[in-house]
Amino acid sequence: MIQGFKNLRLLVPTASVLVLAACQTAPAPVVAPVATPQYTPRAPTTPFGASANTIIPPLRADGLRQTINRDRGPLETLWHVRAALNVAALSCTGPQYARLVDDYNAFIGNNKKYLRNAYKAITNKYRREQGSGYQQAHDRHQTSLYNFWSFSPLRRPFCDQAVQVSQRAIVTKEDGMEDFGAAALVELEKPFNDFYLAYEEYERDLDAWRRQYAPEQARDAADETINTTGLTKEN
Repeated sequence: MIQGFKNLRLLVPTASVLVLAACQTAPAPVVAPVATPQYTPRAPTTPFGASANTIIPPLRADGLRQTINRDRGPLETLWHVRAALNVAALSCTGPQYARLVDDYNAFIGNNKKYLRNAYKAITNKYRREQGSGYQQAHDRHQTSLYNFWSFSPLRRPFCDQAVQVSQRAIVTKEDGMEDFGAAALVELEKPFNDFYLAYEEYERDLDAWRRQYAPEQARDAADETINTTGLTKEN
């Protein structure tokens, strides 16, 4: 009988331990942090789909771009306008530009004598300035001029401007040709000047993108600028 009570006393502490263990809260499971995906925005793209190697003419002190159209007298200015309308007549296609060919031919026909005298004055200027090689120099200039107006990324806005200019070209009288040429050149250059500003903004945006998202590209671009600074054209 005494033996049985001893066993009972031994069982009571064991039951208490079980009750305490049941009352304890299980530890919360450890949740691994979820990695937030890093988003890299696309690099800026060139306006009008132009080449990333496009060279933008610098701004002069007078606020104009240093292009082939700068520092021309009235006759050369008009000749540059004539070249622009010629390029437009040859390259602008679509019903909205259908009148350009007829307008260009009418402009030439209405001002045949004036334009012939202008061309003669321009070639005489080249003869005075270039000597015996004047014809080659003049031909190179004309090629560069046509290439300038033929810049393909701006075909649409250039053609739009050319339509507006051509409508005035066919009604302008000879005594108004100089004023017409000066105003027309500004209008025809507008798409190019707008493009130059947009391209410079693209270059700034690309530089900021590189510094934030592709520092190695930023270093390469900086190295390229440093390595080409001071290089001169060989004679």
